[in-house]
Amino acid sequence: MYFLFLAVQALVMLFQLRSLLQSSSADYYHPLTQAVIKLTDPIIKRLPRRGLHIGSFYLGGFIVALFICMATFGALFFSFKMSVQEMVILTLVMFIKSFGYLVICLLFAQALSSWLPSTRAFSFYVGQITAIITAPVQKIIPPIGMIDISLMVVLIAIFALNRLFFGIFGIYWLAF
Repeated sequence: MYFLFLAVQALVMLFQLRSLLQSSSADYYHPLTQAVIKLTDPIIKRLPRRGLHIGSFYLGGFIVALFICMATFGALFFSFKMSVQEMVILTLVMFIKSFGYLVICLLFAQALSSWLPSTRAFSFYVGQITAIITAPVQKIIPPIGMIDISLMVVLIAIFALNRLFFGIFGIYWLAF
């Protein structure tokens, strides 16, 4: 059962990454972007309104990711006789935690790859993806010389949100 949830989370993160890539206008010809688009296009193309967005943030991948979470817990709803409230809570928890894990992984990849001269191009690419999240922090706290602490501020905020959501959702938050 654990590996099933792990596979579902990976699939959810893939579609969330698709939304981040579209929203950030990352390099379309980068091999990672091409791989994500080729993997997700067959499902995204079936959406009635693919270009749905709020401002510059595209929602197609997030809608599919939320549907995947609902379908997973909808199947468990009938199998284990859980309540509708539990199904909705578990759907939201999986969706939010998957996005948090995705952002943490991207921020760590950007930070680690920026230290090595040979991986600066990859760091720039991941920086394009995470810019939609780190840009508001950079407006408040600009880079200090060559040191950009916006990544650290965003990571601290994510860990604080993790603690807050644990207080709100309780044991459900620990399920994933």
